[in-house]
Amino acid sequence: MLRLALALVLLAGCDQQKIALGQGGDDDARLYADVYTWQCEERSGEDVSYYNGVNSYQVSLEYAPDELVKRDLPAAGCSSGLDMFPDGAGSGGVNIPDAGNPTWSNGDLDGTLTQEADGFYFDDVYGSVENCAYAEDLIGEGTALSEAGSFSGAVSPAAGTLDDVDISNYDVNTGLTFGAEVDVSWTQKGWQDSWIQIRAESDGELVDSVTCNTGGANSFAVDEGVWSLMNTAVEPDVTNLFVAVQNSETTTTADGQRIELVTRVIHAAVVR
Repeated sequence: MLRLALALVLLAGCDQQKIALGQGGDDDARLYADVYTWQCEERSGEDVSYYNGVNSYQVSLEYAPDELVKRDLPAAGCSSGLDMFPDGAGSGGVNIPDAGNPTWSNGDLDGTLTQEADGFYFDDVYGSVENCAYAEDLIGEGTALSEAGSFSGAVSPAAGTLDDVDISNYDVNTGLTFGAEVDVSWTQKGWQDSWIQIRAESDGELVDSVTCNTGGANSFAVDEGVWSLMNTAVEPDVTNLFVAVQNSETTTTADGQRIELVTRVIHAAVVR
């Protein structure tokens, strides 16, 4: 009888629905609302002006109770190998209880987050369509979750503005030259953090990266010290550069789970 009772206890412990998920001190879920921008042009007669317009809009949701993958910026300076763009929820990823495919909305747009792996939901809103709307107009007051179990009603922060991104020594056909000094500048307003990421890619896949916290400044120099963090054994097809700004906050649900909510605008200087 004792063995039978113990077996029943163990079986009950394997039932995810009977476990108090996400009751520890760590974050349990993360929502990213990401707008990628590129250089767009606006014509008035013969006059042409350029601005950062929307290239793509992606929404992702990770759920890994008390085991959320860390995606923190370096406290200062640069670090290699940071994963700032999720394609899964890590080994602790599980499906959100009482949720199918969550939905999102930001006032003007809405969509469905498709489950792509355990605990990972994603929507590539525009797909291959390259838009030239203003990023802050697209994001509005934030991206809200619904049909997402305990996380329904969570809203990512509103956007600031990111303009006038300028990158020296960057070729639209070949990308960055390894080791070359690159001066990056931009103007921003209404953001908590700013950062850049150098991305070495082969066959469209990331093979190495360096991420630098720019400390809220409006410029950054990619110099020898930054390049020294790259893996020289890697021979990528191209090296691209992202300039990113973000607002984030963490909220606790009624059942005690913590979700990190992040809005980002990422200017992508990439070879297409």
